[in-house]
Amino acid sequence: MADAEAAATHPDHGQTIPAAKSIPDGGKLVDPVDKYTALAVRGAIVGVGLAGVIIYLRNSKLFHKFQHVNQIPKDFIRKELELKGRVREVLPSGELRVEHEPIMKIPFLPKRKNVNSGLLNLRLAGVELSQSGQQFLAKDLRLTNKPVTFTVIKEVEGAPDVVDADVTVKRTAFGRTNLNVEVVRRGYARVPGPEQVKHLKSLQSVPAYSRLISRLLMSEKVADRRGVGVWERDTWVESVQSYPSQVSGIIRSAAITKAVVLLYNVTKDVILYGVKLTQQTYYMVLAIAAHLQNGYRRFASGVDRLTDKYNKVRQRIGPK
Repeated sequence: MADAEAAATHPDHGQTIPAAKSIPDGGKLVDPVDKYTALAVRGAIVGVGLAGVIIYLRNSKLFHKFQHVNQIPKDFIRKELELKGRVREVLPSGELRVEHEPIMKIPFLPKRKNVNSGLLNLRLAGVELSQSGQQFLAKDLRLTNKPVTFTVIKEVEGAPDVVDADVTVKRTAFGRTNLNVEVVRRGYARVPGPEQVKHLKSLQSVPAYSRLISRLLMSEKVADRRGVGVWERDTWVESVQSYPSQVSGIIRSAAITKAVVLLYNVTKDVILYGVKLTQQTYYMVLAIAAHLQNGYRRFASGVDRLTDKYNKVRQRIGPK
C-alpha cells in the first residue's frame, strides 16, 4: 500500500505531512499520551470548579452558623429572612438564648469545629412583659431545646448583644405558636404606648415593626375584652363588696368633705389655743395679785412701824 504511506502535500504551504498509519481493519491509531493529557486537563478543570463551589458554600452566609447577633447580615434584617435555631436558655427577663442553625445545609460539606458555640440573644419585639409573662416564657412553655424560627425586626438601642425578633416556636408536628402574639393574647404583656419615643421612632422607620404592632394590637383588644392577665377585672361579687369602700373613698376625697374637715381642725385648734391662753392669763393674774398682796402687806407693815415710832418720838418730846 504505497499510496497510503506516501507523503501528503499541503495544498497551501507545499509542506509534506506524513500520512496517518493505517491498520488492517481500516481504523486509525491514537496516541495514548494525547488521550491521558485531555483527561487530565478536564479533571483539573472540574476539580478547580468543585473546589470553588465548596469554598463559596463554606463562606456564604446562607450556610453560615451565626455565633453573635452582630454577625447577622444587614440584608437578612432588611429582607426579613426567616432564621432557624434551638432555644438553649430562657432568661428570667424573658430573653431567649438561641443556638442558630444555618439556613441551608449541605450534607457532604465538613462542619466547622466550634468549641465555644455562641448563642443569639433574642427579645420579643413589640411587647412589654409582665412578671407573669416572664414566668410563662421561662417555665410554663418549656421552651428549652425546642426548635424555633425567628425574624430579626430591629436592633435594640443601647444593647449591642440583643435584637428584637418575631419568634415562632414549634409546639407539635403540625402546630406553631407565635410567642409575640401569644403573650399579648393571654394578657401577659402590653404593646408599648405611643408616648414612648423609641417605640414611635421604630414605627416610623421599620416597616416590619409597624406590621407586627398591628397584629399585636388586635391580640391586645382580644385580651382586653376577655379580661385576662394585665386586663383582669373584678367579678360582680367583688365589685359589690367593694362598693362601701369605694363610696367612703369618694366621700373622703370630695372637696366639700376636705373643707369641712379643715374648718373643724381650725376651730378645734383655735379653741384649744384659746383655752390654753386663758389658763396662762389666769395664772399670770393670780401671780400678779399675789405679788401685789404681798407688797401691800409689806407696805402696811412699814406704815404701822413708822406710825409707832412717830408716836413714841412724840410722846418723848411732847409736854409732860
